[in-house]
Amino acid sequence: MKNLVRIVSVVAVSVVALCPLITAGAADKLEGITLEWMPTSPMSGRAPVDLQGLERVRLRIEPFTDKRADPEYIGRNTARIPIRKVTTSEDVARFVTYQVKLLLSELGIEVVETGGNVVLKGDVRKFFVEEAKRYNAEVELDAIFTDTNGKMLWGVVATGTSSRFGISYKAANYFEVLSDALIGATHEMVHNRGFRKALAGN
Repeated sequence: MKNLVRIVSVVAVSVVALCPLITAGAADKLEGITLEWMPTSPMSGRAPVDLQGLERVRLRIEPFTDKRADPEYIGRNTARIPIRKVTTSEDVARFVTYQVKLLLSELGIEVVETGGNVVLKGDVRKFFVEEAKRYNAEVELDAIFTDTNGKMLWGVVATGTSSRFGISYKAANYFEVLSDALIGATHEMVHNRGFRKALAGN
């Protein structure tokens, strides 16, 4: 009986000793995650966009191209050593393309899958979150608008940022600031007066 008690005690102590390791392992699982769209506020809550003169625009959005050095790397937590990375198994450029289509459609621009009279081609230059005391996201899009013959109408580099506090190293917090930053970049693109000026004649 005494031996049994001793064995149980040793096992219990071993489990307690392993708990920090188990917790640490569970906390380092933000790798290969699937992106989720989780904005904290819609683009309609930002400054109004003047679409006057764009009633005839039928915008076709080509798939964005990912120009980042590491397509999987979308964030990191520097609050603890070693630094903990956040990576995704998803195609970031495809995710951005899909969300930009939805955002522009919701804004009131006619977005078409084929044909159209204006074409948007874009590159993803930044899509990243730095987490220390706050979550700080930055999304940068390089957008080129052309006519159907490839003639350039207008180009812009649009940047969106988002920053907020949150529980450390949580996927939802990364998704929120990335979503808000993408909305910010898209809004900066269409709110620029060059957008309406360039597209109004098409």
